[in-house]
Amino acid sequence: MTINDFVTSMVEEVEEIIKDFSFLNIHEEAARMKGYPYELPVRAVQAGWDTAEEVQNEEELFPYFLVHVDEINYEDEEAQAKVWLLFAVYDSSQEMEGWKTITTTVERVINRFRVNPVLEDYYYCERKMKAAYPDTGDWPHFFAGVEMTWHLPVLEPEF
Repeated sequence: MTINDFVTSMVEEVEEIIKDFSFLNIHEEAARMKGYPYELPVRAVQAGWDTAEEVQNEEELFPYFLVHVDEINYEDEEAQAKVWLLFAVYDSSQEMEGWKTITTTVERVINRFRVNPVLEDYYYCERKMKAAYPDTGDWPHFFAGVEMTWHLPVLEPEF
């Protein structure tokens, strides 16, 4: 049970939580939101590394979310990780429905973990969470984040 295992589990869980939501890609086609650990794969392509997803820019990945571990504090018998879920949706309609889409997405994820704060029987989060939105819009792109604190198991010391 490593931090990488946690991040992989979180990506899978959030994708499951929002699997029935309707999102749009940059071509205005229905799309599922895909999660990525830490960074978008576009960075790997730009760096010239081989990747399965040949994308040239971030727009091609909309809608997406990132699971980003900001910091980990190790204590006696557990570790606490500050985790950000960063969401991005696209909606070029004049009604600017992207705000409704992204806030509904954030609320669904927060509600899931406030009702059941356990992930994979190893990890649990605090019920206190923070949703964050940018000060100004970037139409047709809409962004939001959720800050969470997760408790992670650590190995027992050998004496």
